Amino acid sequence: MKIYHFAIIFIVFFMASVIKTDVSVGKLKAIENEKRRIASALSSAVSDAANCMSGTGGYGQNAVKRDEVVTVFFSSLYSSLGIVSDYAAQADMEWYIPVILICDTDGYYVYYYDEYRASDGGTYIERAWSEKLPYAYEDEHFIYRFTLTDMVYVYDKNNLLGTAPLIEANYKEFQVNPEYAAFRVNHKDCIMLDDEKYGLVRKDAIISELEEAMGYYTSRHNIIAAGHGITYSFSFPDNNQEEWAKNLGDLAIVVVFQGYPYGPGAYFTYNRIASAGAGTGRRTKYFLEQKSWYYLVHMQDCDRLHGNEMILDETFDSIEECARYGAYCCECIRHGARAPKLN
Repeated sequence: MKIYHFAIIFIVFFMASVIKTDVSVGKLKAIENEKRRIASALSSAVSDAANCMSGTGGYGQNAVKRDEVVTVFFSSLYSSLGIVSDYAAQADMEWYIPVILICDTDGYYVYYYDEYRASDGGTYIERAWSEKLPYAYEDEHFIYRFTLTDMVYVYDKNNLLGTAPLIEANYKEFQVNPEYAAFRVNHKDCIMLDDEKYGLVRKDAIISELEEAMGYYTSRHNIIAAGHGITYSFSFPDNNQEEWAKNLGDLAIVVVFQGYPYGPGAYFTYNRIASAGAGTGRRTKYFLEQKSWYYLVHMQDCDRLHGNEMILDETFDSIEECARYGAYCCECIRHGARAPKLN
């Protein structure tokens, strides 16, 4: 065999190796691109859902419209992934979203799969909402129901405050109200008397409540998913707060997206806890205007605030706080009680 024969053989093997490497690199890039596409779609979906929560939160007509939020989430997700008209692909993807949380001002909802037996004897599976669950915490003397504002509901287990057992107030009232002077002297370690301690306990309590709920409903989903032929083991990961807990000062949506198969032969699985806040960490402040026999509440950007000497110096975080003063709503607020017109 002459030397150029060896050269030809070398070139053939070299080119085969290069082509094989290029194919492998191409597959890896395709897998990575698909992963990025899913991640981008999920980020856009939670952001779009959170945006429709802006300006809501609380009670009555102003409460978060949870059905609207999840509708926007799924619509955005399907659109980004190009499956708006592929109902089979949509139904398949939903099985890998075991839990969605909607965080309102004074509590949260869980959206999960539920199995029930109907009157016809058949067993059915469908999405269901939990009732609104509180951001709760209990210590030796009190049971607290926190909110995303400074308002707190306190149940006095031992009658330390000498008032009604259930109190709704801005937690700062316990620091200055003369009615609680004796309490402040005798219970200096109470979390409501220390802004930093109160903030940390409230944050930890909210995260703990949400983690417990997501852990329970994610694990519970295994039973239902198995009946649909899904063998993936759903479980809520520990120590994964960095991404989803950062938005919990706001109205927020938190989505557990787990076990979704992708890549060649659906060999890989995509897992993520995605969240987005409505931006209410920069929430609107409310101002009270002293009228002849009542207060009128204004949003911070209301034109009637400028140069108005009857505006009180104190600001408020929510309409609910203003309502405790018997305030009526200015026209700058879309919903709410209007002052009656007296003849």
